Parts: sequence; structure tokens; C-alpha cells
Amino acid sequence: MKRLNTLLCFALVVLAGCAGNQKEIIKYRDLVQKKDYKSALEIMKGDSIYKDEESRLLKYLELGTLHLYSGEYYQALQYFDLARDLSDKLFTVSISKKVASAVGNQSADNYYGERYERSLIRYYTILVHYNLYEKGVYEAYTEEKRDEKGKITGKNPVASVTLDESKKRFHLQAAKAVLLEWNSILEDFKKTSGGEVTYKDDLLAKFVGAVIHEKADTSSDRQIALGLYKESKNTVFRYYNSYQSFNTKYKDFNNDYKKLSEMNTDLVQSKYVGSTPLNAAVLAYSDEQVKEMNKGDVDNVYLVWHEGLIASKEIKKYEFPIGLSAAKVTVGTASDFVGFSKHALVIVDQVIPKIAFEMPTIPYRANNEDFKIIVKKGGAVVSEKSGLLVDPLSEMAYYTMDSKATSDLVKVGTRVAAKHLTALAGAYLTYKNLKDKMGDGIALMSGTAAYNLASRGIAETEKADLRSWITLPNQVRMNSFKLPPGEYEFYAQNAATKVENLVGRFSVAKDEKVSLKTFF
Repeated sequence: MKRLNTLLCFALVVLAGCAGNQKEIIKYRDLVQKKDYKSALEIMKGDSIYKDEESRLLKYLELGTLHLYSGEYYQALQYFDLARDLSDKLFTVSISKKVASAVGNQSADNYYGERYERSLIRYYTILVHYNLYEKGVYEAYTEEKRDEKGKITGKNPVASVTLDESKKRFHLQAAKAVLLEWNSILEDFKKTSGGEVTYKDDLLAKFVGAVIHEKADTSSDRQIALGLYKESKNTVFRYYNSYQSFNTKYKDFNNDYKKLSEMNTDLVQSKYVGSTPLNAAVLAYSDEQVKEMNKGDVDNVYLVWHEGLIASKEIKKYEFPIGLSAAKVTVGTASDFVGFSKHALVIVDQVIPKIAFEMPTIPYRANNEDFKIIVKKGGAVVSEKSGLLVDPLSEMAYYTMDSKATSDLVKVGTRVAAKHLTALAGAYLTYKNLKDKMGDGIALMSGTAAYNLASRGIAETEKADLRSWITLPNQVRMNSFKLPPGEYEFYAQNAATKVENLVGRFSVAKDEKVSLKTFF
């Protein structure tokens, strides 16, 4: 009984810790949504959310994102570079870690990043390189030294650095290099996920990549940009038609996805694609960009808007059959073991014995709102265009997690079932050892209690891993404009409600040929 109380207390401590962690995450998300990045940074630098070594990748990503959102591009780059390196190393994780994660809590394993997270590390790295090129300054900041609990133990002031043209150009070239790396990762995703409805390609890599190459402004870069705009239509057709925001027939498209590669393109288009206004707007933009580039008359300002925060991971419960005959019982007969197990599992003869476990999921959130991007100058409307949906990220995340759950279900279910069979076998031995000494009733109670205790322990080791890159946006919208020098305001208007919200302000410099403006 003392051991039982100790383990129950342990479980309560664990659950209390999880509850506290979730409260901090909610507080952190709220601060980010309010754009109070300074307070959010203080939370993330501490140990209340991601304090363990296994979550280091996420800590780097959150800190990098907050510095980017704050316009502190040099500090953001330090964290995103660390995240890129660590993400690559984690993909060659040690065998010992894999063995540990196979028998224990997934949250105790290194967090490797979901597909879309690994991909978007490159996107964010490109953004900070580009902004360092544009700004031409490494900001001044105070380097803080902290102990294991996050407490500041020392400060070191770092002066600002003004970049010369050579150093500025380095960051533009670095952005192009990371773009190539990003494309390589996306190609790998396509090769390793044939027939799966999951994250495989990204319009951001096409459209933002094209802007980076337009900015470089060489003949070869212009040709690459032209090619990226042309490729974007294939990305929409092959991958974005999985999303409700792009395809009214998305359910049919996804249900028959494995067959589509063998079908004629025209047949797929007619039978499985019902283009939405958001789909049509992106395709029209691709065509317009190709047309303008061929004429040498391109837009000079590209506005990119990161809207909201991505949907949070949640727990989803699953049931898995447990084969009682598979257990190795060294005491008594198999029939005795089955009878005891049915009692411990509280089942009757007509019910198939099952065990329950949980896995992470993301609730489905369609990114199908129709937004307009309105550019104003001094309060007067200068231009308005469709808010092109280039990343329906909450939808992308849903399908990625759903695909992952489908592929992992049998593996995880088998592992959990094996744990329960082992626990039942141990509890049955307890029952058999006590039966002759204390009678069948007390022995049965003791054996059942032993299994119930072990079952709680199994539940603790199989909790769904809800870790994630919290500050990713719900969706990314963009469009491009021809604007003369001046000061402007960027408004987003919900086409259904006609409600306008100020997203941010920006300026266009004299003779600015190409400029990428990002808003968070």
C-alpha cells in the first residue's frame, strides 16, 4: 500500500507539472498574439516551457522567432542557425535514444520537428538574412548568461555593427544558399512520402524564393525566379488541392490520392479538382508574374503577412486490441491467466479485450477566409488586391499529423499492448502467489490492484507528445504591388465581414526595384 501511495503521488506531481506547463504555454501564446515580444522572450528564456535538453530545438526556434518579430535580426539569425544545425543532427539520432523512446514517453525523446517545422526553419532563416541585407546593421544587444534554472548570472553588452556593401551582399547570397537547401528538403519529402496526404511542398519556397532571386538581379537569377513562378502552378495542382481552402473536391482528391499519379492530368483536373477563389487567385498571380517578368515590368513591393498562430496540438485517444494468448505465463494455466486478465481489464466474454492510448493531433482548421490586402497612403486607398493564400499552415499541419498518426498507429498500439501483457503477466503471478495463502478474493484484489498500478505507469510513459513550434502562423498571405517612393499602411480586410485591420506600416525608398516586407 505504501508503494501504491508513492506511485500515485508521483503521478499527481507529473500531472500537476503538465498542467503548469500548459498554463505557461497559454500565457506565452497570448503575449505573442498581443505582440508583447519582450515579455514572451522572458518566459521563453526561462525554464517553464522548454527547459530540457530534448526540447532544445524548440527553444531555439521560439527564441529566433521572437527576435525576428521584434526586428532583432542578428540575434534571430544566431538561433535559427543553431536550430538548422541541430535539426540536421537530430535526424541522425543515436540508437540509444531510439530504443529509449520505443519503451518510454515520446516527450522524453529528442524533438525532431514535424515536416512543416523542419521546412520552415529554412524560410525563417531566409527572412533574417534578407532583412539583415536590407537593414545593413547588426543591432546592439545585451548578451545574458543564465544558469540551469534560467536565472541571469551575468551580462555582456554587444555594440551594433554597420555592414558595408560586401557584408550586406553576403546575407543576400546566404539567403539564396538556404533557399537551395530548402528546395532539397522539399524534394526529399516528395520522395519519401509517395501516396501520402502530407506536407510535401510549399508555395512560400516558390514565391518568396522568386523575390530573393529578383532582388539579386542577375540574368541567371531572373531566369530562376521565372522558373519558380512557373513551378508554383504544379505545386498547387499536386499538393495544395489536398486543402479545403484550394479545392471543393478535396475529400475525393485525398481519398484517391494514391491513384492520382497514374491518371491523366486532365482526368484528375475534371474529376478531383473544384477550384476555389483562393486557388484561382494564386494561379492567376503565377501567370501574371510570368507575363510581367517576360515584359521586364515587375512589381517592386512584395507584402507578406503572417496571420494568427497555428492550431495547437491536442490529445487524441485510440483503442487497440490486446491478444491475451500472446502473454508468457509461467505459473498456472493459460485459461487461468485469461480469466484473471478479463477480470483485471473489467471485460466479459463477448467483448474483445482492448487497451487505450493517446497520440498527438491538430484540430482541423480550414484557412479559407477571403482576405483583401489594401495599401493606403495618408489614409487614402492606393491599391487593393487579393490576399493570396500561400501557406494554409493549420491545414498543412492537420494532414501531416493525421498521416503520421496513421503510419504510427500499429507500431505504437503494438508497443503499448506488449507493455500491458507484461503488466498482466506480472499481476497474475502476484495473484497466484497469494491465492493459497490469503484466499482467492484477497489474491484477486491484490493482483488486480498490481495491474491497475502498472497500467497507470504505462499511461504516464505513453502520453501524447504535444511539443510544437508555438509561434508559427495560422496562415501566410501575400501579394505584390507597384508603388512609388513614400510611406504606406497595410490593411487586411475580411471580404465577408468588410472589417479592416491595420497590419503594419512600411516605406518604399527611391529607386527601390524589389523589396520584400514581412508582417507578423
